[in-house]
Amino acid sequence: MFKNKLVKTLAAATFAVIGMGVTGTVNSSNTTVQASVFHYLRKDHKLVTLGLGENLPVRNYTHGKLVQKDDPKDENTYCDTITPLKTRGWKYINGTKYYSIPSQRHIGTTSAYIAAKYFTKKYNDMSYLTVYRVNHKIKALADDMQNTDDGAWYGKGDIILVNNFSLWNHNKYVDTITPMQDGKHNKDGWFTPQEANFGGELKLSDFKKYCSKAGKNVRFLIDHGDEWYTNSSLARGGMYHKGHFYKVYSR
Repeated sequence: MFKNKLVKTLAAATFAVIGMGVTGTVNSSNTTVQASVFHYLRKDHKLVTLGLGENLPVRNYTHGKLVQKDDPKDENTYCDTITPLKTRGWKYINGTKYYSIPSQRHIGTTSAYIAAKYFTKKYNDMSYLTVYRVNHKIKALADDMQNTDDGAWYGKGDIILVNNFSLWNHNKYVDTITPMQDGKHNKDGWFTPQEANFGGELKLSDFKKYCSKAGKNVRFLIDHGDEWYTNSSLARGGMYHKGHFYKVYSR
């Protein structure tokens, strides 16, 4: 069987942070908001969509008291990956610019913030992924130390996602990802749950011979087809989520 692989996707396993409670208190002498005035992005104070986030740490406050630090090493503080991140504006907290992100409030808290630095080009690079089409049945080896041949394959017309690092580094095998089950090739309509897809390793010679870059609007489907990548969306630094394009910001 192919090994499950994590992909930077908005697949549906992650549940909204707003439904969770804060489980602890912050052990810090600086637990109050030392903030500047709030700057709205729009005159009418309506929400502005920033994009989708992955592994972005969130600060939570209750009436000005810090109850969750935005610790980049603590995955329990990360934003959820399925809710578009929207803001009305920003303020400085302890000298750092933060966007207010209401959707990321825990139950019992009154405000949530994510550092503005994460919504920059540095955290919006998806050039490491490219959508390819398989043009001929091809053997897909297991993603293990031995690259075991367990009979898995891609068929003509299959759409796969390629990890470009394996090409840039001139690896012996090309690292690929697909939402197919072993041997099923999506014909049963089944997609992998959570933030994972199946993937196989292709011999570089086979990849060059039997695969070609997909058209700019060809979809690599995720989560029952509710989300997808295209080469066009990847070039723009994002993906489609329920029919809408969003930039993806990731650490």
